[in-house]
Amino acid sequence: MPTKARPRLMTIGAAKYLWLIRPINPNHVVLKVWSKQGGRKDFPLEVRFRFDDPWLNYGPIITAPSERRHEFFELAPVTPKLVRWAIDAAITAGWNPEQPREHRLFERGSNGDLVSSQRA
Repeated sequence: MPTKARPRLMTIGAAKYLWLIRPINPNHVVLKVWSKQGGRKDFPLEVRFRFDDPWLNYGPIITAPSERRHEFFELAPVTPKLVRWAIDAAITAGWNPEQPREHRLFERGSNGDLVSSQRA
């Protein structure tokens, strides 16, 4: 039985956040972030990222032309630097860690910007 991942801590200025990554499907993961001060995990910031899991997409990845692989697959994992970017971009876009029920679902757009998601 797989162990449950523990949230990681990120400090930005005086604010402390907890975050974790969960797979959605073979081509996407979701970043979940919540304020550590609030102590609530029921309404996290959620940012969906494209990530083609190399283990699940092994065949298609190795058969794609190597010089064009980046056009078809997103193989870069979500790193702490990307988490920091997502938190900053979400706050700029209207996410308030103190009022997490408001405006909390985002997606990384094809141009790399953070866009509000219509998922419920």
